[in-house]
Amino acid sequence: MMTEELRASILANQDGVEAFCWKFQQWLGADINSRDAFAAELLLREALVNGVEHGCHGGDGHEVLCVVRGGKGRIFVFVKDPGAGFDWKNLWNFEVGGDACSGRGIQIYKTYGTQVRFNRAGNSVFIKLKLKQKMERN
Repeated sequence: MMTEELRASILANQDGVEAFCWKFQQWLGADINSRDAFAAELLLREALVNGVEHGCHGGDGHEVLCVVRGGKGRIFVFVKDPGAGFDWKNLWNFEVGGDACSGRGIQIYKTYGTQVRFNRAGNSVFIKLKLKQKMERN
C-alpha cells in the first residue's frame, strides 16, 4: 500500500495537471482496486483543475500546490492555489442541473470523497477517501 507522500508545485496549465496525475497513477500502482483508483484520481483531478482554472485563472507562471498521502486504507489529497478563493459555504448544498457543463466540483467531492474540508478563503481543499474494497488478486 502507498505510504509515501507525493508532493509537487505544478504549473497552472493542463500539462501540469496531466503530468501530476500520471505520477499519481504510478504512485498508486496496483495496490488498490480499479473503483477506488478511479475515485481517487477523479477527486485529485477535479481539485487540480479547479485550482488551475479558478485559482490561477488558467495562467501559466502560477503554481498549484498538491500533496497526496496514503496508507491504512485511506488516501488524502490536499490542493492549494494562490487565488482569492470562493464562497464554498454558499455552494455546499447547491444542486447542479443534469445539463450543466460546469459547477460540479463540490458534488464530485461529496459523492466520491469520505471527508471534504475547505479553508476559510476557499483556496485550498482537503479530501479524504476511505478505500472501500480490497485489491482483488487473480
